[in-house]
Amino acid sequence: MLEYSAKRPLILDIETVPIAAHLETPYPIDDRSPPSTSQRTVASITKWREKDRAKWTAERAKECSLNPRLGRVLVIGTSVETLVVDDPAHEAAALTRFWELAHGTGGRVVTWNGSWDLRFLVIRSLAHGVTIPLPPSVVQGWFKRYVTFPHYDCKAVLMNWDTARAGDGLNEWATFFGLEGKADGMTGADVWPLYQAGRLEDVVRYCEQDVALTAAIYQRIASVLA
Repeated sequence: MLEYSAKRPLILDIETVPIAAHLETPYPIDDRSPPSTSQRTVASITKWREKDRAKWTAERAKECSLNPRLGRVLVIGTSVETLVVDDPAHEAAALTRFWELAHGTGGRVVTWNGSWDLRFLVIRSLAHGVTIPLPPSVVQGWFKRYVTFPHYDCKAVLMNWDTARAGDGLNEWATFFGLEGKADGMTGADVWPLYQAGRLEDVVRYCEQDVALTAAIYQRIASVLA
């Protein structure tokens, strides 16, 4: 067994995008009807349909991005290096490198609300047949509530695992601790549109900012909150 206490944890954040094939699902026109009103006209229905199609397309992209069966890794940001997967064919290689980094810390990881990130990485690795070099007990330990070893989830610790409340994001807590937050106002919802627009560097910078803020908050709280 690796001596975890002698190793620095790996600080982690990921960004994901839809798998292109899963965006080819056609707009379900027969299942989506305009609201019933007394003044429906062909023009009003056409306008509603255009807006609804755009809304459905955005919702579908979000659904795929958040589902490891329908989406893939775009960026794995860590405190050691940033792994960028612009070409889907390189996802397995990036995941392999991630596991090398995680193995180097004995599986100790630090995140901000990172159970989702970690589960996404595990499932995408299983999909590719990537070897996971950590003991199953360590990986399973990442997802236990009220436990901070081997996974220290800063948001879960600060909020006693009540992490679903709105308005308590990484930026808000960074500001609370007097840290310099993200000035550009970017959120996870912007990742796919930016990637589509060819602005991968902005997505990488956003991910790296999240890693840096998570590291700063961890340094502030870890010695007194466990």
